[in-house]
Amino acid sequence: RFRGQEPGRLENFSDAVFALAITLLLISTSPPSSFEQVKRFAFDLIPFLLCIALIVSIWYEHYVFFLRYGLRNGKIVVLNTLFLVIVLFYVYPLKFLTKLILFPIAAMTGQDNILTEMNGLIKGKDVADLMIIYGLGAAAVFLVLRLMYAYAYKQADALELNEIERFDTRSRIQSNTLMATVPLLSVMMAIIFHGHWIAGLISGMTYFLYTPIMLLFARKVGRRRKKLLEEINTKDEVELS
Repeated sequence: RFRGQEPGRLENFSDAVFALAITLLLISTSPPSSFEQVKRFAFDLIPFLLCIALIVSIWYEHYVFFLRYGLRNGKIVVLNTLFLVIVLFYVYPLKFLTKLILFPIAAMTGQDNILTEMNGLIKGKDVADLMIIYGLGAAAVFLVLRLMYAYAYKQADALELNEIERFDTRSRIQSNTLMATVPLLSVMMAIIFHGHWIAGLISGMTYFLYTPIMLLFARKVGRRRKKLLEEINTKDEVELS
């Protein structure tokens, strides 16, 4: 059951902020005026698309929340405002971090001019600080989403959530907790190895944990949800008979 099918001013404002976040990604991008700039633009497209994908995935999680629950009271306004502020902050370290992906790509394709430019982008000793800033921003995004879903769960009776909806809400609370845990673990690695050249590598590799963790979680939730649906259907059949 979708309780927020008619978007309100809160959702419209939120969409405008997400549009602003995407605009901030484009601010430093100017139309190419030479072939070298065309090649550079093609390279810049890779981190840009990655940034867009991450922001859209966050927007979708936000969209699903309001579609499911349609909550627009004072507490949600406060949490939503905090969420949007964090998203706007998150854009800058995200953009900077994804640009570092160009370094190995440029090295493999022999783009010496891009390598020269990127060598001055960040010092090796500063990568750990970048991972800390990014990790805190990413964790904050998902922790606020967790708070929003936790509040919706507290309002389960008022919202008249059925058993499946309550289960799905609990699952969202758990998934956002996991999504926040990985960046916090990355921050911890960056702090532990701070000052060492390997700090950025270890804290960056930590994000590869997302794949096994979320796949295992999705499988576990899928089994439990299927079992719950079977129990509900059996219960309904008994009541009808």
